[in-house]
Amino acid sequence: MKKLGLGVLFSALIIGGCSSGEGGAKSSSNAQETPEEVEAANQAEDQYVPKDVKYYKIEDPGRELTDLEKELLRYPGKYSGDQYDEVKVNAELDQLPDHLTEEQYMEELIYLLSEDYHEEMETLLHFDPNVEVQVDRPDESVELPAIKSSHYAILIDASGSMKAMSGNKPRMSAAKEAVMEFAEQIPENATISMRVYGHKGTGSDADKDLSCSSTESFYNGAFDKDPFQEALEQVKPAGWTPIGLALETVKEDIPENTDHAVVYVVSDGIETCGGDPVASAEDLVSDEVETVVNIIGFDIDNEAQKLLKDVATAGNGEYTYVSSEQDLKKYMRAQYEEIQRAWREWKEEGKKQAREIKEEKKKTARETKESMKVKSRREKERMKKAQTYLKEKYDDIHHPVNPLFSRVVDYGNAKWRYAVDAGNKAWRDSVDSGNEQWREYVDEGNKRIRETIDKKNQQ
Repeated sequence: MKKLGLGVLFSALIIGGCSSGEGGAKSSSNAQETPEEVEAANQAEDQYVPKDVKYYKIEDPGRELTDLEKELLRYPGKYSGDQYDEVKVNAELDQLPDHLTEEQYMEELIYLLSEDYHEEMETLLHFDPNVEVQVDRPDESVELPAIKSSHYAILIDASGSMKAMSGNKPRMSAAKEAVMEFAEQIPENATISMRVYGHKGTGSDADKDLSCSSTESFYNGAFDKDPFQEALEQVKPAGWTPIGLALETVKEDIPENTDHAVVYVVSDGIETCGGDPVASAEDLVSDEVETVVNIIGFDIDNEAQKLLKDVATAGNGEYTYVSSEQDLKKYMRAQYEEIQRAWREWKEEGKKQAREIKEEKKKTARETKESMKVKSRREKERMKKAQTYLKEKYDDIHHPVNPLFSRVVDYGNAKWRYAVDAGNKAWRDSVDSGNEQWREYVDEGNKRIRETIDKKNQQ
C-alpha cells in the first residue's frame, strides 16, 4: 500500500510537471495547501469503517447467553461454507487500509470467514436431554395390551346355599377371600363394581318373589381396599338365585366410555328364579362395550355346570368349575398370571422406549457437536491462511498482522471447545436420563411382578 501510494504520488508529480502550462491555475491552487491539509485528506480517503454486524436471535433460550454463545450466533461471513474462494478473500484483504489495529484485522477476518453455527446453536440451547417414556402401566391405564379402559364387575351369589361348607369354611367365606385378593390386583385406573343377587328374604317359597327380585350394587368406582372390604363383609347368604336378573342389571354398573368390561359371576347353583341367564349374557355382550362374562361355578352338580357353561359361552367368556376353596384359588392364580404378564410386557416396553429415545438424543447431540467441530476447524484454517497472506504482504515484524496468528487460533479453539463441551454435556445428560428411565421401569416392573407372584403363590 505504501509503495502503491508512492507510485501514484510519483506519477502525479510527473503529470503535474508536464502540464504546468495548461493547468497552471490548478497547480497554483494545490500549492496553497499545507502539508497538514494534504495528510488529513489522505487519511480521510483511507478511513477505516467497521462492518455492520448482525446476530441471529434465539427464542427463549432459558438463560442469559455467554459472550461466546452470542458470537456463535453471528451471521456467517461473506465467504463462509461453500462460498469460500481464496482468491476473492485475498482480493478483499488487499482493499483494507494498511494501518488497521490487530483487533480490526481480526474483525475483518471474522466478517469474511466466520461459519454459520445458527442451527447447531438452536439445537444445543433448546436441547432437552430428558428421556420421558410414556407406557401405559397396568396399574394406571390398562390391564392388558389393547385394553384402553376397563371395568371389572363382580356378581356374587348370595343365595342360601352359599352357607354350605367348602372344606373347613363356608362357601361364601372362601368366595369373599378370593374376590378380595383378586380385586387388589386389578389396574389402578380401572373401575370395579360389586353386585349381589338373591341377598334378600330367605330360601322359602314365601320369600321367593322378594329374593328373586333382589339385586343390588354394593360397590362401584376405583378400588379402595377398606371401603371395598366393608362392602364385601355386608354380603350374607340368604335366598334364591336370580342370575339372569343380575346379568341384566350389571349394565348399570359399567361406566360410560368403558372400552372393555369383564364380568365375573361367582355362583354355586343354577338359575332358580325363572330367568334366562344365557339370553341375558348374549344381550350383555351385544352392547357397544366389549364385554366378557366369566362364570365361576362353586361346588355344583352336573346340571348346574352345563347351564353355567352355556352362560359363559353366550358371554364370550370362560366357565371354570371349582369344587373347593383350593380350586377357586387356582382359578384366581391364573388371573394373577395374566396381570403378571401385563407387568412384564409393560417393563419391557418401557425399557425399549427408554433405550430408543436415549439413542436418538445421543445421536442428535453427537451430530451437532461434530458439525460444529468441523465448521470451527475449517474456519480456523481459512483464517490462518488469510493471516499468512497478510503477514507476507506486510513483511514487517512489528506490523499488527504478525501477532494475529495467536488471536485466530484462540478464536477458533474457543468455538471448537464449546462444541465439544456443550455436545458432550447434552450427550451425557441424555445417557443419564435414559438410563434412569430404564432403571425405573426395571425396578417398578420387577416389584410389581414379584407382588403378583406372591399373591398367586398365596392361593
